[in-house]
Amino acid sequence: MVDTHCHLDLLRKEDFEETLKDSSLEYLLTVGYDKKTIKNALKISEKHSHVFCAIGFHPHEADKVKPEDVEWLKKLAEENPKVRAIGEIGLDFYKNYSDRKKQEEVFRWQINVAREIGLPLVIHMRNAEEETLRILKEEKAYEVGGIMHCFTGSYETMKKAVDLGFYISYSGIITYKNAESVREVARKTPTTRLLLETDSPFLAPQPVRGKPNKPPYIWHTARVLAQLIPNTSLEDVDRMTSENAKLILNLENNGKKETITYVINNRLYINLTNKCNLHCVFCQREREKNYMVKGYWVWVSRDPSVEEVIREIGDPTRYEEVVFCGYGEPTLRFSALKEIAKYVKSRGGKIRVDTNGLMFTFLPKEKLKELKGLVDVWSVSLNAPDRETYEKVCKPAQPDAFDKVLEFIKEALKEGFDVVVSAVDYPGVDMKKTEELVKKLGAKWKYRRFEVVG
Repeated sequence: MVDTHCHLDLLRKEDFEETLKDSSLEYLLTVGYDKKTIKNALKISEKHSHVFCAIGFHPHEADKVKPEDVEWLKKLAEENPKVRAIGEIGLDFYKNYSDRKKQEEVFRWQINVAREIGLPLVIHMRNAEEETLRILKEEKAYEVGGIMHCFTGSYETMKKAVDLGFYISYSGIITYKNAESVREVARKTPTTRLLLETDSPFLAPQPVRGKPNKPPYIWHTARVLAQLIPNTSLEDVDRMTSENAKLILNLENNGKKETITYVINNRLYINLTNKCNLHCVFCQREREKNYMVKGYWVWVSRDPSVEEVIREIGDPTRYEEVVFCGYGEPTLRFSALKEIAKYVKSRGGKIRVDTNGLMFTFLPKEKLKELKGLVDVWSVSLNAPDRETYEKVCKPAQPDAFDKVLEFIKEALKEGFDVVVSAVDYPGVDMKKTEELVKKLGAKWKYRRFEVVG
């Protein structure tokens, strides 16, 4: 089991020692939230191989934080390999220990640090769901994603957070008798985005409520989560949440060679991100956790930087085209996509972007104009002739996703892009009707065979 959020330095001595000896706890993420606890988190993680840390300034600390403090934080994160996230950071409009405007300012500063060094975020959000999501969007937090710590928000907030590339972490709160609303959201959270945490020594789960919490108590929370998800055992919860944690926190590579770029049929494919805001039933990553594409293990434990991708591309004219693809949605990293495309076009290359067409769910449609002259072809996965089929096959979080894809196709055609729209012949998809819709829109049509990847 991976405990994705604990404060090991705050545990009682006996609980600390028990935790470190507990072989059922594969990894621990200890969290620093002010200067003192940040130093403690670094010290503990450096001493113990299975302990990693997240460091950041909690919203309660915002009034004390200066720009030079954030620079100090950035330097620590860059120099210490045990730092796997920036957090916990965010907004707390419940206790309001710091001025709200200062909370927002410090929150933005730290999101930018995470983006600059390529680390995910750990988000504290209390009585500030709308404001938190707004800032995450505005500061392009979807480029690094992260963890919504100790989540107790609404279903709608969960969906929006998942669309922004975030994982949803549940604590002992889901075991409380009066927390049915939180359990209901947990039931509906995509299993590919579920995490568990203790937030110890706080929030002890129901069977031990009233006692100081500790990481070994995470199993009480895991048992409740197993009851919430159909056809799921405690072992399933352990494996599922632990593997999710390893992915977002870059804890191990499972012996697979990670791939940023790969060549198929003289086309260079760029694996810009593994984050995706759809959960298509035909996708190998959803069905089997199998990321093999024609001999390449197409998975990266962290999003590559612009510089890394450009270094691997080299001379783009060696290839028929350069394709933003992989097992994630490249437009989620809009800024990086734009910068890399500029490099390729400036050196005579051709660009195609394989997309699910949901860019307008997290960016204004005006942003599409910024890619004129940079993207030659948009290859849009529609995969259905109507909304009902789309929701069954692609499993979007938002109800208007199908309409947003159609809007993207129309807008791309209007702006003069070459647009190819495809569908996979998955059972239940009427390919003929889908083709008719595509041609009615004025786009080119591509028929894709189920189980043929790459």
